[in-house]
Amino acid sequence: MSSLQKSLFKENSGLSKTLSMGDISEEESRDSLGELPQTLSNTRDRNDYSPIPWEDYFPISLDIGIPGTDDVFRTYEIPANNPNSPIFVFHHGAGYSGLSFALCAKKTHELLNGDCCMFTYDCRGHGATHTSDETTWSLERLSQDVVDVVTNYFGGMEELKSRDIFLIGHSMGGSVVAEVASKCLLPSVMCIALLDVVEGYAVEALAAMASYLSTRPTDFDSLERGIKWSVKSRTIRNRQSARISFPSTLREVGHDTGKTKYVFRADLAASQPFWEGWFSGLSGKFLLARAAKLLILAGTDRLDTPLTIAQMQGKYQLVVMPEVGHQLQEDDPEKTAQTLVDFWKRNERLVLPPRTLTI
Repeated sequence: MSSLQKSLFKENSGLSKTLSMGDISEEESRDSLGELPQTLSNTRDRNDYSPIPWEDYFPISLDIGIPGTDDVFRTYEIPANNPNSPIFVFHHGAGYSGLSFALCAKKTHELLNGDCCMFTYDCRGHGATHTSDETTWSLERLSQDVVDVVTNYFGGMEELKSRDIFLIGHSMGGSVVAEVASKCLLPSVMCIALLDVVEGYAVEALAAMASYLSTRPTDFDSLERGIKWSVKSRTIRNRQSARISFPSTLREVGHDTGKTKYVFRADLAASQPFWEGWFSGLSGKFLLARAAKLLILAGTDRLDTPLTIAQMQGKYQLVVMPEVGHQLQEDDPEKTAQTLVDFWKRNERLVLPPRTLTI
């Protein structure tokens, strides 16, 4: 989650939870050369923080109920050309939603010419998912949710055995997919990718998490103001992605004055008992996974000693994207997608043509 990134803590340290969104200037910051002349339409577009329909990126969205429970998970899919094609499963970080992968998933699908399915969902306590227990975010619970959602969506374990799987997880979601892969909870996992999450760095950053949460605004007057805050605070550095994903991190509530307000959907403060459990032992689980491994980071300073040694031994591929923030798949969806596609093509299962005998 964004609170795990030290640079984000620093960027948000000056923001008060009582900050009025009207106090944020409507103008973009200017460089030392001053502002170049722009047309009125360009200026308006630059200041557009209205929501963008997620349906433009995920043509299929279903609410999947888990048998024997009252849990209903919101899922999003970009289907493959072939129903038996490989599946890319994306798991978002704490406080976000499956829509944080909208731009990245669409670009990945395009680069693969539609030959792989893109699938994500809102995890427990997030987005449009509703469960009987919204606050138990233990690693065991979230990992079982992955298994329950994926198997129920794609027709069961036997059906999944015929389809290769690429697990991709951001921040907390990286810990979840590492747990799933290391314990072989899903069949046919060929690849695993962690996005900006490293055990040593994450555990160290936990001390600042509560402080970061206290600096966030408690509510917003509109979705536009929420989106604008997410961009101005550099929580999400890509305005287009923020317009798609950030509304799903908020929920509408009534106000004492009768005026509509929007508050954060996920109660991150209530998840504090689970923070350390998400990241403890992450490096070992990642390296233990019986799959090709990819780690994408927003800076080399995040790499801890065990993963530094393992990288030198060639046990996984490391890619650093220095020009992005913690939400790297949103900040630069094109580069993230290209990295995932290149890694997949190097590690996908080869399908050899039938062998013919000549006499």
